[in-house]
Amino acid sequence: MFIITVLLAILGLIATDIFVPSLPAIGQAFHQSLNHTELTVSLFLVGFSFSQLVYGPISDRVGRKPPLMVGAILFVIGSFICVIAPTFVIFCLGRIIQGIAVGSGLSIARVILRDKYAGKELAVKVSQLAIFVSLTPAIAPFLGGVLQQYFGYKAVFIFLLAYGLLLVALLSFCFTETIKHKHKDLSFSHVILHYGQLLKNFQFMRYVIISGFAFGAIILYANILPFIIQNQLHLSAKQNGDVLLLAALGLCLGSFISSKTVHRYSPTKLVHLGLSILTLSGFLLVLCETLFGASLLSLIPLIFLITLSCGFIFPNSVALAFSQIDVKIGIAGAVYGFVQIFISMMLNFLLNVIPDQGQTLLGVFYIVMGLAGLGLSWNWVKARSAIQETDA
Repeated sequence: MFIITVLLAILGLIATDIFVPSLPAIGQAFHQSLNHTELTVSLFLVGFSFSQLVYGPISDRVGRKPPLMVGAILFVIGSFICVIAPTFVIFCLGRIIQGIAVGSGLSIARVILRDKYAGKELAVKVSQLAIFVSLTPAIAPFLGGVLQQYFGYKAVFIFLLAYGLLLVALLSFCFTETIKHKHKDLSFSHVILHYGQLLKNFQFMRYVIISGFAFGAIILYANILPFIIQNQLHLSAKQNGDVLLLAALGLCLGSFISSKTVHRYSPTKLVHLGLSILTLSGFLLVLCETLFGASLLSLIPLIFLITLSCGFIFPNSVALAFSQIDVKIGIAGAVYGFVQIFISMMLNFLLNVIPDQGQTLLGVFYIVMGLAGLGLSWNWVKARSAIQETDA
């Protein structure tokens, strides 16, 4: 069961990251510009974000298995469309369907662990799941680069099609329903009420937004780097995957360091550290391209620092966001996932309309997101200090 949960949890991340080394090739195959090609990521994120608002409440009402099966079947259909797509419009349709499908994965995977485990065992399983989730953005682009280099972009979607078929089989024959109590009284009006409560919960939303910035940071470099590496630096898709693998290992290191230091330093301080590193890395990206031009010598270590910062932000934002939740967990997971992916989607749509993309643009995005995240955290610290002074 835990293996199935892992496969579900990483589905959306694999489908997001594995095909980014193929973006230049997809643009060439369908005769599309850089901005139009990046639209395939944005449309995927549209489905990914909004579908979670549906899957979460449904999983509380009818159980975890039915929405997971629907998601897996839709993923197979979307992947098949991408393989056979004769036009760019049909290809984008397949990406939207894939996005709608993967919305069932990560949000319900978190809930499944909450269903099955408690106490220290739950903490252990969540930590184990986090390892697999943090490894995915490192391994997926590397695998995608190999597939693109030797077989072309369609091989990437054939792999995703096979992954989807494996999930359908595992869910059909090996998955046991985990929900202990179905909320049959969960009506549409109740769901809207719970959504409203969460959206008004500043403690929750603050760290959901910060987590969205971190996820957006990964999506942005995954989008821009293939064009810098393959088009500007004239390296291969496989080398593109190698660079993304090296850079994304920072996410694993950040998550590992965070897990070892969270007992000494509070989650809030670790989030601040991650946001500070993100902001500094943005400044250095801009400075390095201004002084030396685009170069792997600056890109690799700075992207590594960015993913390292995300390794600090992700797990601690989750802990801080869910620390004071008193609504149904499936709904909370849906809102968390929706806002996180929605922010990434909006950042990607903004990227789609900017023609001149490169290392400097990437740095500017990171500076803005890092400062905005620090502003959110700083407001909380300031408010808490004011309350303490009033009480005194």
